[in-house]
Amino acid sequence: MDISSWIVSIKSEVPSSWENGDDCCSWKRIMCDNSTRRILRLGLSQIYQPNAAYGSDGSTSAEADVPCFNLNMTIFSSFRELQLLDFSGNYACLQNFNGLQGLRKLKYLNLSDNTFIESIPVSIRKLVSLEVINLRGNNMSGALQNTGFKNLQNLRELHLGSNQLSGSLPASVFALPCLEYLDLSENLFQGHIPINSSWKCSSMLQTIRLSENMLSGKFDFFWLRNCTKLRDIDLSRNTDLVVKVKLHGWVPNFELERLMLSWCTLDKSIIAEPDFLRTQHHLQVLDLSNSNLLGNMPNWLFTNESALVYLDLSNNSLVGSLDLILQHKTNLQLVNISLNHIEGQLPANIFFAKTQKTCVSMH
Repeated sequence: MDISSWIVSIKSEVPSSWENGDDCCSWKRIMCDNSTRRILRLGLSQIYQPNAAYGSDGSTSAEADVPCFNLNMTIFSSFRELQLLDFSGNYACLQNFNGLQGLRKLKYLNLSDNTFIESIPVSIRKLVSLEVINLRGNNMSGALQNTGFKNLQNLRELHLGSNQLSGSLPASVFALPCLEYLDLSENLFQGHIPINSSWKCSSMLQTIRLSENMLSGKFDFFWLRNCTKLRDIDLSRNTDLVVKVKLHGWVPNFELERLMLSWCTLDKSIIAEPDFLRTQHHLQVLDLSNSNLLGNMPNWLFTNESALVYLDLSNNSLVGSLDLILQHKTNLQLVNISLNHIEGQLPANIFFAKTQKTCVSMH
């Protein structure tokens, strides 16, 4: 098997089971079709084990110092029945997808935590069978090509977080018809989010993560009214992004479980009555910190009407009392209301840590 000798050639060790016989279908990290004996899955995550450099005190050098090695993807081109390829966390230097275009049955590709030279190659548009792409943490830079994703009509998950991608968000990504999970967080994207009131949301969309970019313009939750399966939205740390949540006479068709909007410019009606949050009965995690919110603390968040487990309202200008927490049973486990104007006595079962960012932790 060529890939076995290749792993040895990069001065890494193959799994011990690969040394037992010629039947690769019995080896660990490999799954074959029972009838054809063709390889269907290659799970090669963290298979590269670089030789550690020892210091005079016996300590080893940090993994971050390990140089990447050039990976030619044609090493996988002979696996014509391959459906899953996981080569994450291997210190590989990647340049293109050459060698994968002929794998017509490849559905899952995980190359996260390697190093892609520059940006995503335009050859990604040829991987039309893919349903999941994970390129998170690959040190990619440059802009995303708007045309690069149009052909990926089967794509369900796109993981591009923790890179250095820049420019505007490509509208083609938000037009993917089968998209369920979108993570473009922790990049350098600028400009507006390319959706509006006429956006045809994927009926399967559950997660949108765009946090820690430099996005601006307006984002109106009314534009999400047709996304009936939405569960997780994270727009936090986009300080120039204006988030609107007024109901406009509509009731959301989705039930969020996680909503992160810290460091955004928030519509103040988000905590007023009648409010958007009151329609989200399954919401477990809510972060509205550092958002210049004014007015009374939304006391209903502390009642048994709420499903919240984690709540962060810190560093706003809210006023109110903690007395309501004493009057109701609640699902809350962690609360941060520091740097507001809140009065009242802390319940006996609450741990109050006097730190710069004080948390009220409920047990």
